[in-house]
Amino acid sequence: MYRIIKPKKIIKSIIYLLLIYFIIQYLFDINISNYNGIYSIDINATIHALQQAKSRETDVENKYQLTAIILHWKRLSGTRRLIQYYLNTHLFKQIIIWNNNPEITLTIDQLLVNSTSINLIHTINFHENLKDEAKYRACARAQTPACFYADDEWDTSGYIKSLISSFQSDPNVLHSATSVSTYYNNMLWTFMDSQIDLHTGFSWNTCGSIFLREHALRHLHLLQMHFPNQQKLFAVSDLFFPIWLNDIPSQMIVNLRMLPRSPNETGNSFLPEKESDDLQQTSTILAIRKLEYSLRLNQSNTNIDFPRYQHRQFPYYVKSSSLNDDFIFYTNILPIDIEHMPFSIEKDAERATYRNIPSGSDYTYFTGHNTLQAIDGNEDTCWHPNKRIKSGDFFAIDFLRIQSNILVTFVLQHTKKLQNKLDMRLSFDGISWISYRSRKGILTSTGSVTAGGSHRLIIDSRQFPSELQSFRYISFNATHDFDEVFQVCDVQIIKSSIVIIK
Repeated sequence: MYRIIKPKKIIKSIIYLLLIYFIIQYLFDINISNYNGIYSIDINATIHALQQAKSRETDVENKYQLTAIILHWKRLSGTRRLIQYYLNTHLFKQIIIWNNNPEITLTIDQLLVNSTSINLIHTINFHENLKDEAKYRACARAQTPACFYADDEWDTSGYIKSLISSFQSDPNVLHSATSVSTYYNNMLWTFMDSQIDLHTGFSWNTCGSIFLREHALRHLHLLQMHFPNQQKLFAVSDLFFPIWLNDIPSQMIVNLRMLPRSPNETGNSFLPEKESDDLQQTSTILAIRKLEYSLRLNQSNTNIDFPRYQHRQFPYYVKSSSLNDDFIFYTNILPIDIEHMPFSIEKDAERATYRNIPSGSDYTYFTGHNTLQAIDGNEDTCWHPNKRIKSGDFFAIDFLRIQSNILVTFVLQHTKKLQNKLDMRLSFDGISWISYRSRKGILTSTGSVTAGGSHRLIIDSRQFPSELQSFRYISFNATHDFDEVFQVCDVQIIKSSIVIIK
């Protein structure tokens, strides 16, 4: 015989079950996600993912050890200063000094104050000035799979760790540091044609760059193949190298500082200015023409000299290194829509020249509101994209390595309402992400901290669940369109410590 259950009891039971459900959701309001969807968190899987990511991080650091390349021309004091700095960082397995000045012969005794690190130094005295080509020849002789290069006039101490970390996270791409205006200019020198697998861009490597030794070797091979009797073009091969990689470089906007020079070491460029300008004009046009012609001619053949496919792990981002070189602020919101920038070899071959100097309101807006403004230590300057937020837009922090005990503050000028609607995500590797929807460990200041209406966001990972107290990346993602813009005015790491897993 069936018992009749009263409707009131049914309703009470449903309410009770819903209450239990929402309590559980509140207590365990954390999801794990990747590019394929969102899933409920598995604590054991999360701990295992952390251990795997930390192991991969260590493996990559060991695999992609670096050689520092120094080209000497006529700045001996700068060369000495760089050698000592590179030795002090303990970031390099080897240091190669390539002497481009045939009038002198460099010796270790001239370059080192003491001989304690003599085994790390390798000096090459060449019989002529090879100019740009020398750095690729030097890298070809390196004992490591990757090389770091910067001209002897730049102080890279403010971003060298960030640049190395950026490279190690995506080693198949050229990584470089540059100024705001040069960054914008380089973005205009982007070329896309999906029909022939063309997807390349330009970046100067003079202010600090990291590239694979195998790419340097291929570059030297391509120069010999395409310009066997045009040695002058080898002198400006920096203009060919990034374009011929057929993969847009990863560029970081930094605050550039020049090293001090002796009075007698000024004005010593490799080439006369007029000759350099003419060669640059010729070479930039020739670089894209050679690549485009080869890809179009061999559309059905993957075994061509120029790479056809991209090997990058991450999409293209705008990045800036913090003042203390302890994290990278980055976003997917680009100042130029490079993916849809039209390109025709007949019309646009001269785009990668200084006839195409950036100007106009978009350019001046970017120079005043770029990512560098979010980490310059000045709360009155802000990163402020010139467009409304679209679903998928985000801003993020890369802490360079997996960290724990993270205490980081953000000064934001977009509304608290917007910030609270963003999906805060954590990641060990920048690929798989965990959506953290609990408010535990997240504090927002109750009032304005500046006259402009800014508010402070404080993230304290020590209050997160134990399995999520360590991570490398944190991002704030828009899950739908907003009639607002992001405004980040300051980011500061108050505390953090590197995770060591035995």
